[in-house]
Amino acid sequence: MHFRSNLHTVKPLLSLEKQLATMPDALARAAVYILENPEKVVAFSLKELSLQCSVGEASIMRLCKIAGSNGFAAFKLALASELAVRRNVGSAAYPKNEEQYQALARELSSSVLETMEQLSMTQLCQIASKLSNARRINLFGSGVSGITADLFAYRFLRSGLNATAVRDITLAKEVSNILGPDCVAIAISESGTSLNTVDFLRMARLTGCYCLAVTCNERSPLAREAEDVILMARLNISSYGGYINGVPRAVLVAETLASLV
Repeated sequence: MHFRSNLHTVKPLLSLEKQLATMPDALARAAVYILENPEKVVAFSLKELSLQCSVGEASIMRLCKIAGSNGFAAFKLALASELAVRRNVGSAAYPKNEEQYQALARELSSSVLETMEQLSMTQLCQIASKLSNARRINLFGSGVSGITADLFAYRFLRSGLNATAVRDITLAKEVSNILGPDCVAIAISESGTSLNTVDFLRMARLTGCYCLAVTCNERSPLAREAEDVILMARLNISSYGGYINGVPRAVLVAETLASLV
């Protein structure tokens, strides 16, 4: 009985999301994978999850403890329970009443305004100048960040820039190899720990092109690979598991850069 009670109080997704910014690189990478693919993780073995995240099994076990579970089996049970609650009741961030939807609107608006306050016009003008002079601009992001990369590319194209967003990581790596000093690579990741996105920018940097990261984590592996970092505001509501609530603040960044170009 005590186990069942504990199962319903442990919320691994919420715990991982709250502690993501303070995790070491390997743990953060695994946490992001779990947050972005919780339904898959429920069916994985420990070995399968370790391979998917490119981290050791010991790191996965450590992550389970951070999420409030004593072991991988308990972690999966708690994860399945949290997913069931999110599906059947709706997450706490998205209750189904007018008052809370108004709160959601305020949170999204706040994320745009806070991002605006973090942006440096001097930095944005310098970045826009590099975009204007670039022979080509390649963008990459995983999951919802891939949608954001598409929006950036579309807006840049309409501003007369040669911009392309690539979703497939294999193709993205091939494309990054043909970049050079007269090109720009833009990587987008809220956490800054997405393995494929970090790899894309790392490979692009080796070609000598200008590398820009768009993220919420200035101390992330992605930020360390970039020459410049555009910081977006963090959200106080869930931004993983298919939610697109992070898009409005990214639209502000894309529109601002396009207008400066």
